[in-house]
Amino acid sequence: MQIVYVNAANLPDIGRTAPKAAMALGYFDGVHLGHQKVIRTAKEQADAQNLAVAVLSFFPHPKSVLFPDREVAYLEPLEQKAEKLERLGVELFYVVEFTKELAKVEPDDFLNDYIVGLNAQEIVCGFDYTYGAKAKGTVETLAVYADVQQVGLTVVEELKWNEQKISSTLIRQHLADRQLSELPELLGTFHQTKYCQKNGLLPNYSLPNVGTYKVRIETPESSVECVATVKCKRTIQLNYDWSALPKLLKIHWMAQLEAVAT
Repeated sequence: MQIVYVNAANLPDIGRTAPKAAMALGYFDGVHLGHQKVIRTAKEQADAQNLAVAVLSFFPHPKSVLFPDREVAYLEPLEQKAEKLERLGVELFYVVEFTKELAKVEPDDFLNDYIVGLNAQEIVCGFDYTYGAKAKGTVETLAVYADVQQVGLTVVEELKWNEQKISSTLIRQHLADRQLSELPELLGTFHQTKYCQKNGLLPNYSLPNVGTYKVRIETPESSVECVATVKCKRTIQLNYDWSALPKLLKIHWMAQLEAVAT
């Protein structure tokens, strides 16, 4: 998979050589099952029309730019997101630099420049996708645009679990509530983080709330199960011999082990 970093300056050059694509739109934090449905739909459209499979997303998170005093809890960094997208068959991952200037771009201009401008022949998005200045663009305005521009559009319906929309917000709530055993129903896997024995949690990951958990740690040879205690937002304590583990740990968070008094 090719990762293409896009900004206002290099956009024209990238657009001139961009292959025709079925393009999935969204931030895709966590690449949960709802996101996967959108991406698989884009792949189906690409296969049917002989197009490349592309995803267009942003970094940093728009909220971190628009509200710099508000902390944004990323579920995962770009590196892990890219790994998941590649496994889903994505061939092009466009990462658009989100800036205050981009936030002011009108909806149709955004589509002209960043979607059609990157040679999207088929647009695929979730039912609640918004775009452009003040999120004025919706799937309804996108349908009008696609019809005029003669670009395909596929809108993916809501995916629910227990009568709730599967979303990054719901996953964050489960992490806050320590409900880890249910996360495979939302993510398709357990929540994963990477942790450095020296420096703590790697940037742009989120730990579960303070508490004690059953975890699985991947090693180059196999994996081990043990107990981890989250001490704060960046620090954990393992009930295991640290020296027997790699310096960089890939941790799968499986279940809460004991209730925490509130």
